[in-house]
Amino acid sequence: MIKKTFWSFILLLFISSAAIAKDAKYKVKFAHGGPPKALESPVHATAVGFKYMLEKRSGGQFEVEIYPSNTLGNEIDHMEAIQNNVIQVYMATAAGFHRTFPPALLLFTPYLFRNADIAMEVIEGPFGDKLKAEFEKKTGLKMLIVAGSYTYMAITNNKRPIRKPEDLKGLKMRVMDPMGITMFKSLGASATPIAWPEVYTSLQTGVVDGQTNPTFIVAWAKFNEVQKYMTLANSQWGYQLLLANKQWYESLSPAEKIQVRDATTAARYSGAGMTLLLDEMATNDLIKKGMQVEILSESEIKAFQDIAGPACMAWVRKALGNEWADALVSAIDQAETKLGYK
Repeated sequence: MIKKTFWSFILLLFISSAAIAKDAKYKVKFAHGGPPKALESPVHATAVGFKYMLEKRSGGQFEVEIYPSNTLGNEIDHMEAIQNNVIQVYMATAAGFHRTFPPALLLFTPYLFRNADIAMEVIEGPFGDKLKAEFEKKTGLKMLIVAGSYTYMAITNNKRPIRKPEDLKGLKMRVMDPMGITMFKSLGASATPIAWPEVYTSLQTGVVDGQTNPTFIVAWAKFNEVQKYMTLANSQWGYQLLLANKQWYESLSPAEKIQVRDATTAARYSGAGMTLLLDEMATNDLIKKGMQVEILSESEIKAFQDIAGPACMAWVRKALGNEWADALVSAIDQAETKLGYK
């Protein structure tokens, strides 16, 4: 009897879900490159938060289909798909956009933000509005949010512990974005781009000595098998861009746009919270597996910041112009003052 009741409940749930899907006014395709497990991937947690809140707030008028793990193609394929409204929402990396819209990399400037709260204050203020508006003009896409997190890139290598800038001298590092390359060069290391599928082997064979990624990515990719040391030096702040097809977005009513707005807020908190949790779990797990983890103090981090910060800001001024650089510096100063850091 219990078994029959259980399957009756499952059938009823299926019928209810099918009815909601049938009556949905909008079918929204949400694509991203992360693995399809919300409890293991902040990117997928972001997508799940968006899906849950949008479907709930709209009473089933929106049905969100999530396409994880680059199932619809690579980043270029996704860009074409969202521009052509084949997909409606896409979570993109800033590094992947710097050729199309160079200022997308601004927030990834090494040693820019003291912490994530300052970063989010900048994004939610006039500077963030300017960034979104200029992005839309250049790309024709709607930037819903900058999906910021509580994590920074960690530095790993298989040569020695890194606690001060001079410890990096002579190391060969894998970095994909131009500012990361600038950062390592200023600290005495060399840097070279290597495609993601080749990173593990390159670390294993000594093509490069180290790399930089969030802690949970280090654990997920099992880099601890080919890297002995990891340093939490708070170099580059982690974020992605949650984008929408503009034509689709503009077709929504004012009330529906509010529902999308609320869903993006839920998405941001879902991803940021999961990042914080996974970073903590990954750090402990990597230590248990024998990786030597160096957690730097604010004064130790400042030693890196004093060298790499000016070098990377000089790159920003040369590549993106003084207007963007000055606006960003001013926004950070205002955010630090507002939050009590000055």
